[in-house]
Amino acid sequence: MKKYIPILSLFFLSFVTQAQTITGLASPESVVAYKGGYFVSDIGAKLEPTAKDGDGGISYINSHGKLQDLKYFDDTLNAPKGLDIIGDVLYVADIDHLRGYNITTRKKVFDLNLEGKAILLNDLNKVDDSLLVITDSFKGQVLLVNVHTAGWSILKGDIIVPNGVLYDAHSDNVYVCSMGADLDGTGKLFSKKLHDDAAAFEPLEGTPVGLFDGIVQLDDHRLLVSDWITIKDPVKGNLYVYDIDKKQYTKIDVAHGPADIALDVKKHTLLIPQLLDNRLEIIPLKKLGL
Repeated sequence: MKKYIPILSLFFLSFVTQAQTITGLASPESVVAYKGGYFVSDIGAKLEPTAKDGDGGISYINSHGKLQDLKYFDDTLNAPKGLDIIGDVLYVADIDHLRGYNITTRKKVFDLNLEGKAILLNDLNKVDDSLLVITDSFKGQVLLVNVHTAGWSILKGDIIVPNGVLYDAHSDNVYVCSMGADLDGTGKLFSKKLHDDAAAFEPLEGTPVGLFDGIVQLDDHRLLVSDWITIKDPVKGNLYVYDIDKKQYTKIDVAHGPADIALDVKKHTLLIPQLLDNRLEIIPLKKLGL
């Protein structure tokens, strides 16, 4: 879940004060909060993000912080990545398919086959009750998909290896963070107005540079992105807080391999899949100074 936390809602939240680590996952890439628990996409034990090897899955962590199911849905997934929920359906990007699963029945209810049209679908985010934005990292594109009609289009503007994506309804901006050419850590932040057909993705001014993975919105003027720094034997990772208005950023050190981060709005925590260590870190935003 990429949505920010409105200030007034803070009075009604059940704050978590201690960090928590969930272990036993299989190359966790993305996470989304759901009714006190979490769904996590697992690329698989072999960590082959482009391989159609059938060893991926969606794990479920219950409201008590226990790994309840390593494969919540009884279906073949290859290397699942970005997650989001519309209604009672969990949508997941899986290489060249966008799949949807009814959370209650655990049955697949949607499968957009983009074989030959997409290469590596990566992150996704809900726009409204029918639309998702989704990145294709290896084609340098951002798609807009209607999950009711299965229609889709490509948003204007190329981005070199786009990864994390979010939509801000307040500003009508789609924000994307990238990884840089050849995953070299020269990625930036980009934006475009979703409903302005003439607008194309443009780099934001004053952003950090990095090997960016996930992106969330802390409030109406601050974005938070995760940075691997390097793809080869990373020692540590970064989080960057980017102020959209001031065009400035600050850095927070974290463990290596921070993947597609998400917010748990109700518990006021940041969810960090630590892909290389097969764990999910749940960290109170206050502990991060946020």
